[in-house]
Amino acid sequence: MTTTKQNLRGGAFLLVDEDPTNVFSPDDFTEEQLLLRKSVQDFLQQKVESRYQDFDSEKGHEIAPGLLEEMGEMGFLGVGVPEAYGGFEADFRTQLAFGEIAYNAWSFGLSIGVQTSLGVAPLLLYGNDYQKAKYLPGIVSAAIKSCYCLTEPGAGSDANSGKTQAVLSADGSHYVLDGQKMWITNSGFADLFFVFAKIENDPNLSCFIVEKAFGGIRLGAEEKKMGIKGSSTRQVFFENVPVPLENLLGERGQGFKIALNVLNTGRIKMSASVTGKAKRGFKAGVQYAKERVQFGKTLGSFGAIQHKIAEMGSRIYTMESISYRIAGAIDQQYDALMEGGSSTLEAKFKSIAEFAMECAMAKVHNTEAEDFIIDESLQIHGGMGYSAESPIETMYRNSRINRIYEGTNEINRMLSIDMLLRKAMQGQLDLANGALAAKQALKEQPELFEPSKSLPEAIDKLKKGFLITAGAVAQKLLPHLKEEQEILMQLADMAIQVYALESCYLRSEKAQGQSSYPLRKQLCQIQLQRSLPVFRQAGQEICFALENPKLLRTLEALCAYEPFNLKAVRREVAEYFIERGQYEL
Repeated sequence: MTTTKQNLRGGAFLLVDEDPTNVFSPDDFTEEQLLLRKSVQDFLQQKVESRYQDFDSEKGHEIAPGLLEEMGEMGFLGVGVPEAYGGFEADFRTQLAFGEIAYNAWSFGLSIGVQTSLGVAPLLLYGNDYQKAKYLPGIVSAAIKSCYCLTEPGAGSDANSGKTQAVLSADGSHYVLDGQKMWITNSGFADLFFVFAKIENDPNLSCFIVEKAFGGIRLGAEEKKMGIKGSSTRQVFFENVPVPLENLLGERGQGFKIALNVLNTGRIKMSASVTGKAKRGFKAGVQYAKERVQFGKTLGSFGAIQHKIAEMGSRIYTMESISYRIAGAIDQQYDALMEGGSSTLEAKFKSIAEFAMECAMAKVHNTEAEDFIIDESLQIHGGMGYSAESPIETMYRNSRINRIYEGTNEINRMLSIDMLLRKAMQGQLDLANGALAAKQALKEQPELFEPSKSLPEAIDKLKKGFLITAGAVAQKLLPHLKEEQEILMQLADMAIQVYALESCYLRSEKAQGQSSYPLRKQLCQIQLQRSLPVFRQAGQEICFALENPKLLRTLEALCAYEPFNLKAVRREVAEYFIERGQYEL
């Protein structure tokens, strides 16, 4: 494979080795981005942290509207919104840099997330000038609180099967909206509802901008939830709601497309937000390990606890590397589209859609990594962590939802591979020749069957392993691959591990010459020993399903790596983080 600095298409990481200098990471934050993060952090520290328990109770959704208005006054809700509508234009990297801090505010973070992401993206990507001018300034100031109404009792992952319907009025002056939505965040205090419904007997959804003031909107009781208790979550009932014709968002029948692309934006922003939450959980665990004494020693001095801390810290490094790599790629694609003559709207839409596969993978990887980190932090706390008075107990309950909304992780796994195969079938990615080239290399280069001695060698082999496995799957199962959900998810797990490991490696290589470079290499080594077993297991199950022992032996060989003292690596990494008391590079 050749290394390139050119803008890569989504999914191309499987075919091309990217130049490390081409990759964005948190190490590249500008002074302006750092200042924005600090300003938001200071605000939340003052307004939220001291009363985090209020956001683990019904008081949270009573407090949220006023706090949103305060954030609006300070300009925090307009990141990425053009100045003409009261915001400040910012690239996608800045939006993620903001979101990692802002959405890490206990249950209040969900209110911020819906207001600034799901409540803004539909208008930014699909609204006309009239709709943007009418609604965006109010959303940015929080004079208008918004929510996103997609899920129904009978339509969750299969969103396009929703029954909510809009019918043209007898005089043709407006639509009449009827139906039911559920699990709607911010609905208890929302003024504006983005509602997905089918017009008449259309096969596909449309999207409507619905004001509460139109009348006919009734709310269910606040849901009783395991976690995120302070966020407002209700059912919303629409009963003969009159919606002006001009409040159709985008084109008729375009709603499912709108929903998917808005969710792509939400998924990558979620991957950054859970990174911030993981850092909070990690800090709680490390500080407890430093303070708690057992058998005359602090917990942090024991090898079993150091093992946990190193694994947790390594996962955070990977989470950051993945999220901001994607954000940088989206911005590069946006710039290229603008230089090519695209309109701003088209460039924003296409640049995010291009990396939909990576957004889905980031959502899966980072939400599962966050769950692991918070679970391990609770384990370090022991019985104290299980107490309802402990902050880590609240984090534990709050984290579980992240693997469910914005598309369950199972759906996102299958979506990522579906999008990859679609690109291949449309001629946007030459996966077929990539698989053939990988097979040919295995025939001509016997050294590929020797254990890898370096990270780039291991990454190259994993890419070849994915390509030949995907090729074997397509050859045998392509006509009915959609029914082979287990195999789609296993292919996704293989691709996710390739992307995770390569993202760590590229970020670390970019830091050559810095004092932190040795530590970064160690974090990559830990990720390597995490990626290889997951990749091998997923590939093994595919081989069993295909009844292909030859492919199984090949994958086993490609996953082999020269042994090294991983225990010593983990101990050094743990000591570094324990000394600092938090995740810090």
